Amino acid sequence: MSARRLLVIGLVAVVCITLVLTYRKRQELPRTLKTDDLLQSLASEAVDGAQRHDHVNLDYTVESLKTVDEILEQAHEAYLRNPNSVSVSGLSSTYGAYVGEVIRRNERRTRWERDDSPRGQMSYPLVWGPARLHAYPLEWCRERILNGDKFSVWSEYSQTKQLASNGIL
Repeated sequence: MSARRLLVIGLVAVVCITLVLTYRKRQELPRTLKTDDLLQSLASEAVDGAQRHDHVNLDYTVESLKTVDEILEQAHEAYLRNPNSVSVSGLSSTYGAYVGEVIRRNERRTRWERDDSPRGQMSYPLVWGPARLHAYPLEWCRERILNGDKFSVWSEYSQTKQLASNGIL
């Protein structure tokens, strides 16, 4: 075997070992860390997108949820004109992550989870309050895009906050 071929085989082996070790290390991380990182990244995309496309500032305040409702209403109107022009999944994921991050940052004892039993894997519920109420901000945003003002992120947040505050559910 030539020295060049041995070098290539050696480099491939090092890369493979590095990938395996990296994968194993990632598997050891708690799921919530990866989930938090994913949703925080998606929320940042919503902030950037709102600034770039809608010229509005999303600042992670509860009041900014009203602005999200307005942005999603515009998405709903575009969806009605041409459903293929709107990435319902993409927008509901980014803005849903933003909504969840607003809640997580402003409400005590609130955290993301990846899965839950009622909605299944990768439903990304926000577990809220001492009663462990499960809220679904990604789903709220999807409903807002598909159904327009028949569904309001602000109203859903307000109702869920009331339930969580009263320890209901």
